[in-house]
Amino acid sequence: MLMSLRSQKLLIWWTFVGAGVYGVVFFFLLHMFPPPSAQWSADQVREFYTQHNTSIRVGAVVMSWASAFVIPLAIVLALQMHRQERSAQPVWTVLGAAGGVMLSIFVVLPPIFWGVAAFKPDRPAEVTAVLHELGLLTFVTTDQYFVFLFVALTVLCMMPKPVEHWPFPRWFGYFTAWTALAIEAGAVAYLTRTGPMAWNGLLAFWLPTFAFFGWMVVAAVFLFKSLNAQIRDVLDHADGVRPEGNAVA
Repeated sequence: MLMSLRSQKLLIWWTFVGAGVYGVVFFFLLHMFPPPSAQWSADQVREFYTQHNTSIRVGAVVMSWASAFVIPLAIVLALQMHRQERSAQPVWTVLGAAGGVMLSIFVVLPPIFWGVAAFKPDRPAEVTAVLHELGLLTFVTTDQYFVFLFVALTVLCMMPKPVEHWPFPRWFGYFTAWTALAIEAGAVAYLTRTGPMAWNGLLAFWLPTFAFFGWMVVAAVFLFKSLNAQIRDVLDHADGVRPEGNAVA
């Protein structure tokens, strides 16, 4: 039990190290933060990949190691959700875990597409443009799976009589629901190439991106607090059952 709790803390740190690497690479190597204009012509896109060819390919390599950072956090959330659900058939926990794991696919795929686009910069400009657009639209329209995690977590936050050391207060459920709505806005990027709904606009990119990473930080704070409390309980219980004079390692 103690090892599991400490391992969960390690998984959270794993997520944030991966997220940090993702952000740095996204900005400095892939040159996708903020995303380039959706109005670029195919020739402009090819010029971009020619100019930044080496850095984009190196960025794709680094992303191969770091881009699945959502999965460790999803596992920790699922373990804590299972404690709260307290059911032999924890449907909300399974739904949330599946949503979290599947969500990671849409974080992993964009750097792959950009790496492929940069792999042969001498190919026809239209092909490079398609890969470029596929990567950006995949990144900003990650609405397909995350909603399952967020809805499941919201439901469990609203349950009465939470389990001891349940990480999340009731208001976090509302915050999670609001974040889900903010991220859903990303899908509008298919509708236009300019304005707040474009893939580099307020509704499609800036709001969902900062809402999601802000939510991750808040969730991690509550998870660390809960896990520390659970660890203290395990250690206190071990102290209570040990013969007098024996120390707990």
